[in-house]
Parts: sequence; C-alpha cells; structure tokens
Amino acid sequence: MLEELGVVNYEIKRYQRDPNTIILAPPELRAVHPLGKSPVITDDGQIIAESGVIIEYLNERYGQGRFAPPHGIKPERLRNNYWMHYAEGSAMPLLLKLVALRIASAPMPFFVKPIARRIAQTMQDSFIDPQLKLHFGFT
Repeated sequence: MLEELGVVNYEIKRYQRDPNTIILAPPELRAVHPLGKSPVITDDGQIIAESGVIIEYLNERYGQGRFAPPHGIKPERLRNNYWMHYAEGSAMPLLLKLVALRIASAPMPFFVKPIARRIAQTMQDSFIDPQLKLHFGFT
C-alpha cells in the first residue's frame, strides 16, 4: 500500500511467530501491540492494527483518500467498506479452519486426543466447512 501511495520513507520489521505454536506472537511484537497483532503499523505515534483499518488510515493519511470512493452514504462507498471488512469478518472461517486443523494435530496426552479431535471435527462440520462452501465454494 505504501508503494502504491508513493511513500518511500518507511521501514518494515518482520517478527517470527513462535515456532512451537505457529500462532503466538514473539515478545518483540507484543511490545509493539499488546495483543501481538499482525499486521501492525506505527506512524506518527499511532499504533494501528487490523488490515482494513491500516489500509483506510494509509489511504487517508498519504493518499488523500484517492483509493476509496468519497465519504458519505453512497452505494460505491458502502461496497468499498463491505469488502474492506469482509476479510476480518465473513472470511474468518479460513482462519478457523487452520485453527481446527492445528487442534486436531497438536501434541497432547493420548487420552485427550480423541476429545480434541472430536471438537475440531464438530467445529469444521457444523460451522467452518459450511461457511467456506457458502463463501468460496470449497471446504
């Protein structure tokens, strides 16, 4: 987004997730954002997380809003807002699928494994897979 906006003076910092969990943020990322959210940007003293908000912020701050329809209750602006927030709302079953797969394959005591697998499978069968099929046509 910064490249598209013509911003040339910025720094990218990469944070490696915990290799054992693949999910948990390292302490260095938690120092930037207490929830360990990624992506996250720091700009002019502001710490901003969540992809949609970051894009909206950068567009307003550095693009003077040129990558979005004008503000107001207009069909174009509503459609833009819908797609900006879709990934963090309606498309969330993609992330849940990864979490369910991780639960089913995570190391744990043998007597807990069948319960964890059943919970993960129930999540997939009753919610995740139907939502993926509805939104994307696959499970």
